[in-house]
Amino acid sequence: MADFAAHPGARRVWCLRRRATDVQCLTLGRTPVEVRVMHGNDLVITEMFEEEWMALDWARLYADRLRTQGWFDVPDVAPSAKAG
Repeated sequence: MADFAAHPGARRVWCLRRRATDVQCLTLGRTPVEVRVMHGNDLVITEMFEEEWMALDWARLYADRLRTQGWFDVPDVAPSAKAG
């Protein structure tokens, strides 16, 4: 998985898995909004959009296409509570 620290301001839109491979979609909150699709640690697609809603619509449609090809959603994992 991509290291979010390497992408300041990055927000994960979705993460999908098939077999042992994860693919995730990140947005970078700048104007224009950049959408990155990462396959493991490899950047496979970068798209630029003038507004966030356009970026999120594109990302949703891309994820829908992957789901039809056998990819499934990976739920977000909440950070474990600190003992204390």
